[in-house]
Amino acid sequence: MLRNYFSIAWRNLVKNKVYSAINMTGLGIGMAGAIIIFQLVSYHLGVDKHHRQADKIFRMVVDLHLEDGSVEHEKGSAFPLHTALRKEFANVSHAAYLAQRELTLSMEEANNSRKFFEKSSAAFTDSEFFKIFDYQFIAGNATVLNLPGQAVLTERYARKYFGKSNPMGRLIRINNAENVTVAGVIKDFPEQTDFKKDIFVSLPTLKKLIPEYGYEDWGWIDSNRETYVSLRSEEDKEALERQLIAFAKKIHGADSNVFHYHLQPLSDVHFNMHYGGKIKYYTIIMLATVGLLLILIACFNFINITTAQSLKRSKEVGIRKVLGVSQWQVFWLFIHEAALFTGISFILAILLSKLLMPMISNWLEINLDINVFADFQLLAFSFVLLIFVVCAAGIYPAFVISNFNPVRAIKGLAVANDRGSFSVRKSLVVVQFSISFVLIAVSMVIILQSRYLKNKDLGLNKELILHVGLPDTGTTKIAALSNEIPRIKEVASISFFRNPPSSQAGNGGSIKFENRDWEKFVARSRSADNHYVATYGLKLIAGRNPIQSDTLHELLINNKLVKALGLKSPDEALNKRLVVGDMDNKTGVIVGVLSDFNNADLYSNIDPTVIYASKKHYRSAGIKLQNLSASTISDIMKVWQKHFPEYVFQYSFYDEEIAGFYKREELASNLTSMFALLSVFLSCLGLFGLALFSIEQRTKEIGIRKVLGASIASITTLLSMDFLRLVGIAIIIASPVSYYFMNKWLQDFAFRIDIEWWIFAVSALMAVAIACLTVGYQSIKAALANPVQTLR
Repeated sequence: MLRNYFSIAWRNLVKNKVYSAINMTGLGIGMAGAIIIFQLVSYHLGVDKHHRQADKIFRMVVDLHLEDGSVEHEKGSAFPLHTALRKEFANVSHAAYLAQRELTLSMEEANNSRKFFEKSSAAFTDSEFFKIFDYQFIAGNATVLNLPGQAVLTERYARKYFGKSNPMGRLIRINNAENVTVAGVIKDFPEQTDFKKDIFVSLPTLKKLIPEYGYEDWGWIDSNRETYVSLRSEEDKEALERQLIAFAKKIHGADSNVFHYHLQPLSDVHFNMHYGGKIKYYTIIMLATVGLLLILIACFNFINITTAQSLKRSKEVGIRKVLGVSQWQVFWLFIHEAALFTGISFILAILLSKLLMPMISNWLEINLDINVFADFQLLAFSFVLLIFVVCAAGIYPAFVISNFNPVRAIKGLAVANDRGSFSVRKSLVVVQFSISFVLIAVSMVIILQSRYLKNKDLGLNKELILHVGLPDTGTTKIAALSNEIPRIKEVASISFFRNPPSSQAGNGGSIKFENRDWEKFVARSRSADNHYVATYGLKLIAGRNPIQSDTLHELLINNKLVKALGLKSPDEALNKRLVVGDMDNKTGVIVGVLSDFNNADLYSNIDPTVIYASKKHYRSAGIKLQNLSASTISDIMKVWQKHFPEYVFQYSFYDEEIAGFYKREELASNLTSMFALLSVFLSCLGLFGLALFSIEQRTKEIGIRKVLGASIASITTLLSMDFLRLVGIAIIIASPVSYYFMNKWLQDFAFRIDIEWWIFAVSALMAVAIACLTVGYQSIKAALANPVQTLR
């Protein structure tokens, strides 16, 4: 019986090649979209789930409740916290400190010295980290990280540094200051992790490398230095958080109302944007929803086209019933037909998703692949997907066709009066175009916001500015670079600083103006020399530029700080004293006020900002270029390497750094545009099916109208208007839904575009134009048909 069902289904597939191709293309594209989205969602939901104690692992985070009512969320924590947690809390099983830092590593070999710059691959920690997280040691063990001068490498970095030779016992020099011995090798980390570290240096080495760091200072919080704990049981979380309230009072005294410690579950680290997460849960939910909608649109297409063809097969069904085939057998015949279509479409979906996945992996900068038989999760999802599509796409058409009255079916009247099913098909088209309209409108807003982020005037100059590292802030080094680099033909100026004007670094602290108490708000800080203003095109609106100094003496502030201090004008701030908490409460004199510039990314408002000199804090040099020639960077590199021969020359362009702030938006723009195009294409297939069904029903009506003198244009308009009304209904339904999603997405940005009426108008015009093109071909073809042929 099954063989007979599939044999009939195959004959029908071959007989109706065009409609079969449309059905399989629609289902294939819909399932490909669902498979790709499933891989994206499962990747993110599986991040760091491989750790055996994942449910008991937490990151210590701090919410800073400021006196002005604002709250700053910090994923970093003070150095003494991890040792205090081990000693004072019985429900803490292990506590580890993880300090991330850029390092220049060198390996001395016979007649050869190789150097590597590691921007984000290195971290300092101790053996406790490996008691919390699961890493497999191939050589050595974690205890070596409790000793100074020790390091552990992953397999791939052992090969990178030492090739095929044994890395154990080999020396690595860090920042030309400290030697460490490779005392352990671990297996490479899995793809699904946020801990992408390949070099673990012992924590005591950090103290030797940076002795000036505040190792006993509870207020010294750095977002690159985190504390992780594992609890004895999951139930200990609430008890420990209650104990942390008393702990904060003990440590911070009168300031304990500022420091609010929390335990962030490991499962939340990847998703919580307040603490530097990679993607929001909301985005995961939206991706899953889009995947489901793509499948439903594809199923609606199958339903529309299958029922549109039912008129052609009504006589076949009638004859089968007259010959004794039961309604149930007819139903299962069409279910098997749907299963055959779905199976072939699934093969197409796998091929299409494998074709698209490398491009999407490149967008996301993660390694995703489609291998159904090697990936159990994907295999299980594929099985469920096939069952779902067969049921969703096959049951309704099978039910409608199997219910045909055999007498009416043989006469060809089975579908002619079936207005109920026609209403269902109209509803499906409205739903399809509603979904497409929402995706078109939302993708337009994302694209417009992405362009806005790239092109907004930040109140500074970001073009043709080259950033290079500054390994050593010695006076002679800085003086040499200041003298030699500006001599290069294309160089306009050079400035030394800790962070550029617009930066995601959150340096700052409390301030005290004149004889007033400490202000209730935090001021952001930038340590920079007296060429900072000119190099970045910052605008002075009052006062002057500071004179050259190596330490805090003269200050620049922005206009936002003037307003925050309650002063009436920028001039009123000049020559006033300001105590800067971020600089060990040193006092400086305000000599200039700058026009406001975006001192962070555009997710955040402009904050009060103070700029001061502090040579020991400088980490980079910004080189303003007049133009960029082929030799510019190599000329700068020669000067730099002459003074820092032990280090690796690294550079970046400031405009590219700022563009990197918004990689999520660029990704969102790419993904929503792709899925919008898929949904529009699928909706067009559905509309094509409905147009075909309607025109086949009205063939004789069209012939009579032509005989009575109706023009081709009037007939085309008549046929098209039915479908344009459906599109109009879809636009009306989808507009408020689109506005909700647009507004919700834009709420993440302090600086954003307005949702204007023309966005809806353009989206509506696009939807109508697509509908006209889809329906127009069938309508014109029907209007041009010879009435003599159609009236036979």
